[in-house]
Amino acid sequence: MNGDGTVQVTAAESTNGYLCSAPDDYGTSYYYRGNVTNNYVKFGDYYWRIIRINGDGSIRLIYDGTSAHANGEVASNDNYRSIGDSMYNSSLNNDNAYVGYMYGTPGSDSYEATHANTHDSTIKAYLDNWYKTNIDEKNLSSYISDTLFCNDRSLSSANNGTGTGTSETYYRWYLGPWDNPEAQYPRLTCSQQNDQFTVNDEVTGNGDLTYPIGLITTDEVVLAGGYDTSNYGYYLYTGDYYWTMSPFCFFRNNASVRAVYDDDRIYFGILNNSYNARPTINLKADSLKSGSGTMNDPWRIAD
Repeated sequence: MNGDGTVQVTAAESTNGYLCSAPDDYGTSYYYRGNVTNNYVKFGDYYWRIIRINGDGSIRLIYDGTSAHANGEVASNDNYRSIGDSMYNSSLNNDNAYVGYMYGTPGSDSYEATHANTHDSTIKAYLDNWYKTNIDEKNLSSYISDTLFCNDRSLSSANNGTGTGTSETYYRWYLGPWDNPEAQYPRLTCSQQNDQFTVNDEVTGNGDLTYPIGLITTDEVVLAGGYDTSNYGYYLYTGDYYWTMSPFCFFRNNASVRAVYDDDRIYFGILNNSYNARPTINLKADSLKSGSGTMNDPWRIAD
């Protein structure tokens, strides 16, 4: 780890499993990396994998299906490790505004108005509806922490655009961890409070969410073991395309965000493409009461 809290990553990790640490917006976060086999959780009749223990003690999970899946397992049918396919922002990809999990005023001449959190993206509405049905209406919300999700709309050092309208704009993850010196060092801190999505917390977060649900970030994928080359051995691999929450760029009249491809390369997705939606949620620190975290004995909220 570097002095500024970033982590230098030079290759994928598929062979070994590690528990590593890096600072986040709450303190020290402990994240799982590589071929990890003790981060399974069963919650709400679904299986999840622990991405990390956040600095506030909450536990960040990513959806992994209705049954447990071994690392390296290839999809036997569509969406088996997601809640379904969704566009990121419907057919709305012709303005910088639409890289937002929530977005402001398309065609605006100011960065602040463009990236205000006024309207829901298509994928946010999709995840909110799933949360309402599968968490809220099943009386499981009491286990969920209001810990932030990062939709980092800060600009890349390679950027010359304004982040508004159709200005050619490169966001922090534009050039990827393999080319861009600033993005070669993933981090778990989120640089702008406007991009720190929470429900009620307006001290650390923005308080703009309806439900405490989001997507994984590109930083989290890289720290978990992903990179620019194929990686079939680490715990996030599904053999299918899925969205991250990290903006990519606005280029040639298309807005895009980062996506993980079916061969696990971290690339980009035009917003009106349909890819897997894999929700992330945060459990409260004391929620998991039993289990050992293995595929056959996942962590659980009760005995």
